[in-house]
Amino acid sequence: MRLYKKITLTILVLAFLVFPPKIYALDCAIPDPLQSKQEYEAVFIGKVISSSHLTKNTKLEVVQSWKGVDTAKVKIYEDNDWGNTYKAGDKILVFANKSYGFWKVPLCAPIQQNVDETDEKWDVYGKPLTLKHSAGQLPLYLAVMTFFLYLLNYYFKKRKKSGSD
Repeated sequence: MRLYKKITLTILVLAFLVFPPKIYALDCAIPDPLQSKQEYEAVFIGKVISSSHLTKNTKLEVVQSWKGVDTAKVKIYEDNDWGNTYKAGDKILVFANKSYGFWKVPLCAPIQQNVDETDEKWDVYGKPLTLKHSAGQLPLYLAVMTFFLYLLNYYFKKRKKSGSD
């Protein structure tokens, strides 16, 4: 019985040594900044609003954009195995492409973290785009509320007229 236990234990130890857990390796070349601007559909610096470790999506407030993004806020998606998770407030230089209507950061995209948008090294990307600031849902909300108040006013005026007769 002891020999059986020793053989079983030896086989288990060897199995862990021979069959290691899944190992990933990724090696990316650092591209030239001008070449990167041509390869990607969007190049911008964003300040992290929120980031999900599970889904690897990050909401950003666009600080400066040179290509592709002209809105004040944007959401980017990264690969679930390789993507980064950022802290709120981090400023990152993003290189992304559109994929099914969403901004996707490809593997080996030369993302840089903790960047300063005032640094002169970003001048190689050219003149930044003018960002469009969206009012969001506020105009629709105001229109609906105005219509509702108009109907309420109409109802009370009609009720007052019919009650005084």
